[in-house]
Amino acid sequence: MNTWKHALSAFGAALLVAACGGGGDGTATSSGAGITTIKVVGDSLTDSGVFGFKFAMQGSAAEPMQIWTERIAAQYGAPALCPRYVATSASTVALNPSAPGCTSYGVGGGRINIPTAPTSGFSIPQQLKDLAAEKAYGAGDLLLVEGGGNDAADLVGAFLKVPADGAAAYSGLLGTLLTPTVVGTQLAGGAAGAANAGALYMTALADKMFDAVKTSALDKGAKKVVVLNMPGITNTPRFQATLDLVALGNGGGTAGATARAQTEAVINAWIVAFNKQLATKFAGNANVVLVDFYSNFNDQIANPAQYGLTNVKSPACPTTGLGTDGLPKYSETACTSTALSAQTPPAGSNGSADWWKTYAFSDGFHPTMYGYQLLAILVTKNLATAGWL
Repeated sequence: MNTWKHALSAFGAALLVAACGGGGDGTATSSGAGITTIKVVGDSLTDSGVFGFKFAMQGSAAEPMQIWTERIAAQYGAPALCPRYVATSASTVALNPSAPGCTSYGVGGGRINIPTAPTSGFSIPQQLKDLAAEKAYGAGDLLLVEGGGNDAADLVGAFLKVPADGAAAYSGLLGTLLTPTVVGTQLAGGAAGAANAGALYMTALADKMFDAVKTSALDKGAKKVVVLNMPGITNTPRFQATLDLVALGNGGGTAGATARAQTEAVINAWIVAFNKQLATKFAGNANVVLVDFYSNFNDQIANPAQYGLTNVKSPACPTTGLGTDGLPKYSETACTSTALSAQTPPAGSNGSADWWKTYAFSDGFHPTMYGYQLLAILVTKNLATAGWL
């Protein structure tokens, strides 16, 4: 138990607590389901340019960058997506008075539970409220919902501070969704109780997501809703790097590997708890398609060649330095498709100017163009199975 506790300290010092990631080519098809408009809520994986860029490498006129939601819109021949919110600073957003017709409400940094700013555009429940208030749901609407990765990162960050702050941050975050009695009981149970408290929190987080979708979409007349479950964030380069620090912080070797595996298992168990509850809540609802992003993403990492991926470990974008946590930083705006093709292909790549096109990750958290295409393909398959394509 003490070794595990030391691992948390090492991991916590390095963690960045901000997460986050047929028809994949964007070719328009005729929708037998009569879908004409795509509406979107979520985090950076659904952000169509709130901050002036996409959360991936940036495209060019010859090869525009399309995130998965934009590919789905193109698949239906629906109007191109544009962001409804606009950044008013690096950390604030507002409904854009110049874009009243835009239907993409996703915002980079979005969360399901954001106690400090529950009515901001960073709140996915608030995004759903704003969308419902501005645009009534019709028979031709398809709502795409994604989120939770940043919430999981918040939880991990607070959890890993337990040895340093006596669980102040962790208990505070847990208390935003769990009762004081539950929090107190779990934290009194040592490391196992603290880990279980995280699973209970993630279960409650799934309830919050369900309640928001039900209240602000389904109860408002939405008939076709796609909800992505949470991907395994520990697959990302940034979390893999921090897990490596866990191993180093425990002396490396067998002890370090054990501590690393234990930490990763706790985080993954939380994600599974969220996804299990989300599936339970939406089970049997004919108006909702729940996409298993979690299993698909795990399979991409385990079997990259089957998905046409050549690198699922290293980000394609170059680093711009180190953050205060000691982990690499990236610049989305500086990382362009043109710049990547112009640089010398890295060792281990296919050696061509297109080397980056089969990488899974743009930066430490976000997909490449191809990664977004793979997600669009997954969603399209689910839409076809539901008869919504």
